[in-house]
Amino acid sequence: MALSTSQRASYSRDHHSKIPFLTEPRHLAGPGDPRHVTHALLAAGWSVTSAPGDPRTVLAGPAQARHRLVLDPLSTSYWQIESADWSWCASFGRMVPAEIVAGFTDRLIAGTPRSGIGPWARMEEAGWVVERRPDGTAEACSSGPHQIRADLAKVYEDNPEQTAWRIEALPEYGGAPVWRMWISGAIPEHLLDGLAEQLVTTAPVVRGMYDPESHGARQEPSGLAPEEAVEAHFARVDAFDRRARPPRRTRPAVSLPEPTAPSTPASVSLR
Repeated sequence: MALSTSQRASYSRDHHSKIPFLTEPRHLAGPGDPRHVTHALLAAGWSVTSAPGDPRTVLAGPAQARHRLVLDPLSTSYWQIESADWSWCASFGRMVPAEIVAGFTDRLIAGTPRSGIGPWARMEEAGWVVERRPDGTAEACSSGPHQIRADLAKVYEDNPEQTAWRIEALPEYGGAPVWRMWISGAIPEHLLDGLAEQLVTTAPVVRGMYDPESHGARQEPSGLAPEEAVEAHFARVDAFDRRARPPRRTRPAVSLPEPTAPSTPASVSLR
C-alpha cells in the first residue's frame, strides 16, 4: 500500500527543520528514524495490525508471507522480527541504526533470495578478521577502534544444529556494548547477507546536525537541504511501492473492420 498523505506530511513535518549531516561510522550514528524501515514495509504491502492505543507498532507481511515486525519502545529488543512459520526470529536493540536494520528487512521484502556472497565472505572482503571453526560456528571482528563483533555459536551443546547469531558494537575503551542484535533459528542466508552488507559498508548515513543519540560518530555538512533529504526518503519508499504493484495488464489491440461507404439511394420520380 502506498503511504497516506498524513503519513507523508508527518514525516516531512518532523524533518523540515533538521539540517542533514553526514554521520560516520554508520554503526555509531544512533537509531535514526525508524520510518526508514517501516515506511518501506508499508509501501511493500505490509499492514499495521497493532490495536489503537498500543505503545507497540506491529506490522504484518502480505498474506502469502505473514512475517511479523514489532517495534517496541518499552523493550530492550526494540525491533523484533519473526518469520511466518516461526522457524527464525531476530531482535535488534534500539541503538542499532535503522539503515542496518533495513539491510535485513529490505531483503525480507524482496521475498526471493538475491544472489550474494554470504555474510562471512562479505566480512572477509571488507577486511574483518574471520575465524570459521570445524563445528560450523564462527566469529568475526571489524578493524579499527570502534569494532563490531559477530559471533555464530551453538545455543545448546547437545544440539549442534541449533545456532544463533550475536552481533555487538563495542565501545572504544571497553564497557557495555553500544548495541546488540540476536538472530536465531533457520535464518535464510540472503537475509544475513543483506545485514552484513550494511554492517561492513563505510558509507556515512544522514542524521540531523548534533544528533544527541550518535555515539562518538563524526559529522560533517552534507550539502543537502532538509527538503532534499525528505525527498530522498520518499524516493526510496516509492521505489518499494512500484515494485509491490502488480504489472498493469493491457488489453490486446482489437482489429475493427474498415467502415464501408454508404450505398447511394436510387432516384425517386414524383408525378
